[in-house]
Amino acid sequence: MLFSNKDLKNLLCPLAIEQVLVMLVGMVDTVMVSSVGETAVSGVALVDMVNYLVITVLTVLTALTTGGAVILSQYLGSGQPDKAKFSAGQLMTVSTLFSSGIALVCVLGQRTILRLFFGTVEPAVMDAALTYFFVTACSFPFLGVYNAAAAQFRAMGRTNVTMYVSILMNVLNIAGDLTGMFLLRAGVLGVAVPTLISKAMAAVLLSALAFRPSLPSWECGAAKFSQHFCMESRGSPLHPAHCGPRRH
Repeated sequence: MLFSNKDLKNLLCPLAIEQVLVMLVGMVDTVMVSSVGETAVSGVALVDMVNYLVITVLTVLTALTTGGAVILSQYLGSGQPDKAKFSAGQLMTVSTLFSSGIALVCVLGQRTILRLFFGTVEPAVMDAALTYFFVTACSFPFLGVYNAAAAQFRAMGRTNVTMYVSILMNVLNIAGDLTGMFLLRAGVLGVAVPTLISKAMAAVLLSALAFRPSLPSWECGAAKFSQHFCMESRGSPLHPAHCGPRRH
């Protein structure tokens, strides 16, 4: 067996918690804005439905990051951290461009998109929805960067790092929502801006950790994967391909 049950548990439990925490950001906004009134709640709720649809569309991006994680794992397993770093850079670039394109479409066509899905709504509700949608759409590029960086840590088997960053993102979002709603009394903007800031922080922090020169992430990941493959592939045809770096 390549990985023990303990290894799989250590890999999957933080991953599951991270995904729940990422989805929790939008739910917290709806709860926090309920103190403002029905108009604000309705506007945020409408946009959350659109955002969930956009996130579903971003499953294409998830497929890209998953494919990138597979390639990274192959390079790490064969002891080629330099190629793994190059692939990570390509993954980050593609993810950023793809998510930025979606964000641009949402920002430029926000009113059309909302009317397409919800028809005619009260002007006050539409104003609240437009405000929240504009700010949250600006966070889509950061979501793409976050997914790409998270895929790199998953490829290295370090899902606990993404979980801790997700926890920090939610703490920052909740603190920002409380400040915006009850101290600044900023209404919809009081929950929208903290969402943008928290996602941007998570994306920047996770990217910085992934590409930090002094952090031996890739070398450690390569050594870990090589060790697993070498232990399991002894005596098999795959053994030469997975035991340390290739020699020319």
